Amino acid sequence: MPGVRRLAAVTDLVGEREGFLIDLWGVVHDGEALGEGVRDAIVELAARGARICFLSNTSRLGSDVAAELVTMGIPRDAFLDVVSSGDVTREALVSRDEAVFARCPASPRVLHVGNLAYVPWLHETGLEIVLEAERAELVIATGSSSGEAALAEVRARLAPLAPRGVPLVCTNPDRLIPSRRGLGIGPGAIAHAYAELGGATFLFGKPHPPIYRAALARLGCAPDRVVAIGDMLETDIAGARRASIASVLVTTGVHRDVLGESPTDAALDALFVAEGVAPDAVLARFGQRTREG
Repeated sequence: MPGVRRLAAVTDLVGEREGFLIDLWGVVHDGEALGEGVRDAIVELAARGARICFLSNTSRLGSDVAAELVTMGIPRDAFLDVVSSGDVTREALVSRDEAVFARCPASPRVLHVGNLAYVPWLHETGLEIVLEAERAELVIATGSSSGEAALAEVRARLAPLAPRGVPLVCTNPDRLIPSRRGLGIGPGAIAHAYAELGGATFLFGKPHPPIYRAALARLGCAPDRVVAIGDMLETDIAGARRASIASVLVTTGVHRDVLGESPTDAALDALFVAEGVAPDAVLARFGQRTREG
């Protein structure tokens, strides 16, 4: 595993990096509770001068996620902000992003795939939401699928729209979403299925540039002074590399089933080759204090 460093603790990076872009699910929490040692690690990073911004591929707004993190136990003064894929997608829709809206009317009729109660900000975009696929001039996918059968149903519903040139905007590029119950199918899988049908898709969260531009602006740091910490190679690590940001893979996140609790160099190498991307360093758990394995 040449060139990939094993960190004893996330605080090893203090002094090397000023800005920290930290993923949430699988790194900071499991959807319900903070990981062991996570609060202390964040507080210590902040106390030692780190500028922390959480970066999440959630369809929710960052302000809502920030409030949830405080409820979980992270002090609000320990981090600058939460930038979510919901934030940057909302901005693209409100500002009528040229790449998307060149393919449809300025105020297109929208077919929404997901639960509107989860994305109330969608009502702030000034777009008309319709229920009939045949009337749609834009698709916005914000929700996950309960399984492969449900994903197939969504694919079949969207199939007639791709040949018509109807674009699809996805608020969360993750194809897999971790939870305490295991991996589920994320909104990114819907976008992937639509692309396979020949449809035009637009994604603004990790690993795509808009979310990194927003996060770097919030941090106020040059890319070479920033490190991104995440648990998914396809989004967290690939996105950081595209943004010229150093990256750390937390190995006990989404890739745990492949890597195990204490991955060998050979297991890591095999995964990096299979995924076509490697981090600059690995860390077993964000909250760990001493070297494991």
